[in-house]
Amino acid sequence: MRIGSDNSVYDLFVPKARKAPSVNDENIDFSPRKTTEEASLPSEEERIAQFYDGLASSQMRWADINKDGKVTRDEYLAGQARLADQKGYAYDAIGSEDRWSIIDPSNKGYVDEAEMREGMTKLFKVKIGHLPPGYRLPNS
Repeated sequence: MRIGSDNSVYDLFVPKARKAPSVNDENIDFSPRKTTEEASLPSEEERIAQFYDGLASSQMRWADINKDGKVTRDEYLAGQARLADQKGYAYDAIGSEDRWSIIDPSNKGYVDEAEMREGMTKLFKVKIGHLPPGYRLPNS
């Protein structure tokens, strides 16, 4: 029996030269795409808005004693006094009154969550910054 290239046993032991698949043969698309993580990251403005939303919501849950969806001046001041007591700080009545006047500039005596959020944006100026490359904390 003669073994040659036309014999199937010969094909088992001697590999044939194969052409590697190319990008064109496989129809592979190499255009840049955003990964799922990149696509789902909120912008800096969205992150700041989420911060203020959470802050206002937290203030409403904390201060709205009767859960009517509004925080009155008395509820706010009582909440600030409770917070100072829990943290072990002296209650600053004048500072709390000043903050309330910023939260309720129309002086109507109560605010809803949207007004609370607007007041929080006035009280707490927030921005997102980026540290320069190679930045190190002092003493580290």
